[in-house]
Amino acid sequence: MLMPSQAFATASVDEEKNAVHYAAFGDSLAAGVLSDNTIGLSYTDYIAQDLQRVDLLGSYEKPYAVPGATSQDMLTALMDRDMQIKIASKDMITITIGANDFLQVLSKEPERLQDPEEVKKIITELSENYVSIMSIIRSVNPSAEIYLMGYYNGFYAFPEAQQRPLVEIMQTVNSIIKQISTDSNSHYVPTYDAISTDSLTYLPNPKNVHPSPAGYMAIADEFWKQVKLNLPTNVTRIAGANRYETAVKISQEGWAEHAQGVVIARGDDFPDALAGAPLAYDLDSPILLTHTNALDQIVKDEVERLDPEFAILLGGEQALSKDVEDALEEMGIPVERIAGADRFETAAMIAATLPHSNKAVIANGMKFPDALAIASYAAENTYPILLAKQNELPDETAGMLKRYPESIAVGGTAVLSEDLFNKLPKAKRYGGADRYETASIIAMELNPSHKALVSTGLEYADALTGSVLAAKRDSSFLLVDPNKMQDSVVEAKEKLGIYHFTILGGPKAVSPLIERQLIGVE
Repeated sequence: MLMPSQAFATASVDEEKNAVHYAAFGDSLAAGVLSDNTIGLSYTDYIAQDLQRVDLLGSYEKPYAVPGATSQDMLTALMDRDMQIKIASKDMITITIGANDFLQVLSKEPERLQDPEEVKKIITELSENYVSIMSIIRSVNPSAEIYLMGYYNGFYAFPEAQQRPLVEIMQTVNSIIKQISTDSNSHYVPTYDAISTDSLTYLPNPKNVHPSPAGYMAIADEFWKQVKLNLPTNVTRIAGANRYETAVKISQEGWAEHAQGVVIARGDDFPDALAGAPLAYDLDSPILLTHTNALDQIVKDEVERLDPEFAILLGGEQALSKDVEDALEEMGIPVERIAGADRFETAAMIAATLPHSNKAVIANGMKFPDALAIASYAAENTYPILLAKQNELPDETAGMLKRYPESIAVGGTAVLSEDLFNKLPKAKRYGGADRYETASIIAMELNPSHKALVSTGLEYADALTGSVLAAKRDSSFLLVDPNKMQDSVVEAKEKLGIYHFTILGGPKAVSPLIERQLIGVE
């Protein structure tokens, strides 16, 4: 009974991706009985959805979720060897059992609950059964994270005189469950206060103790507050032999079968590509990189696989030669080129192709980190990225800005001066002491997620091509030094509760040391 539980083991960088194998046990609340007595989604289903949302759900099942089940019923079920084998394979278990020990008596022999000795007898039997349930589970699975649900007040609509003794019994049941959770090194999840905050919404049928969908969601939220503290961290890597191959692998990850189009940029310099992420995301197209004078074979092969309806080249012929354009047209792909006289005009031309929004992003166009730190957020919201110099707003940028009533300035005063900031329409600045802190601030304040893509902050290529994938996955985006973990990145990880990191690029771009530190292994 008192066998120690261990938290999820932290995987090393060489192990397979962590996944949570989740099983739910219990009564009608685990089964998902609604306030009209139909079956819907239980709190357990919403927990499974939360795990899926953070890419951690390995499997989910309800080996025992039986409306009307008592603690004795569940204990009997757990004595089956096949059931114990299932339990042994799980990383996480939730349990809701015990209320029916009283509710069945209430419906059949209500007078028994008026006798203190009878109530004591039921409580004793419940306690013994629950202890035995946890003893069986812990004997076959000492390391699973187990969450025991406390019950809410399902009798709020009863007259006070009738309600009081029932509530006292439920609170006694909860105290038993709480103590058993402590003794079995499990987690007690209270729901009483959460449901009582809005009983009419969460328990809309005063003659039925079962929740509405909103009630089940509220219960799942109480579980998630504790579950998220005990989840493993996964780190995966998308990497090729060089930036061109990494871009292809990012494309294959995000567009497994087909892409509407492809956006192609020069692979050895950043100016024309800085503003490309919102365009690529809006067109559901990956960004691929190639050399200036030719369409690399690996890129040609990926374009053939994607079978796009069009290709867009970012930059003039000095960035991507006519040979690149001709190679695509020979493949039967219509080509459009977006090219201004300089990076500022190119960014403005890209902005002109996007659906209208009320907000534009302004970043320093002479440096790449800040524009790429916000690229996935801008892409997901279809905000254009317009470029400036530290103290100068180019005419093309100023002209395009007239279309937008609000703006976001990216970076501190060292990259966008205060004088320039004051010229921007209804601007808000997001900037840190360096590129890493700026990216972390953007992730925490603008683009929070339990998932994050991670790229080196010293080169632009992986961040550029990965930004569209981050937007597609609704993930945060962080920049790191290849060999040194910044405090700002750790802060973002902890504040956002990031459980899944996808590193872009090989070990020279982001070292194994950073990979281990993201997982939590020093």
